[in-house]
Amino acid sequence: MIKGLYEAHLPVSNLKRSIEFYKELGLEFDHSVEDSLAFLWIEKNKSWLGLWETDKVELEYHPSIRHIAFQVSLEGLKNSVSWLKSKGCEPREAFGFEPVEPFVMAHDNYIMDPRN
Repeated sequence: MIKGLYEAHLPVSNLKRSIEFYKELGLEFDHSVEDSLAFLWIEKNKSWLGLWETDKVELEYHPSIRHIAFQVSLEGLKNSVSWLKSKGCEPREAFGFEPVEPFVMAHDNYIMDPRN
């Protein structure tokens, strides 16, 4: 019955800045609701990301609270560290691995976002 993920939601402190960030990463803006919620397509008409502006974003990072993983090609994965840096993102250490190359925890054909 379940065929994939339709949407994921993240809290953000500045909605306009976050919309621009995800647009720069290639997501397509669809619409916003009352300047507090925005939806961007990951894959048009297939899956999207909801961003909620809130003051409740200052939590210690844990992947069970704020985590999404985008599926990418193998070539995209190989180039992910330099691609992220070109977009103004600074990859960080994850699970004890320095961000000098992509870090992957594979599960079938799905790849973990190396920034998380």
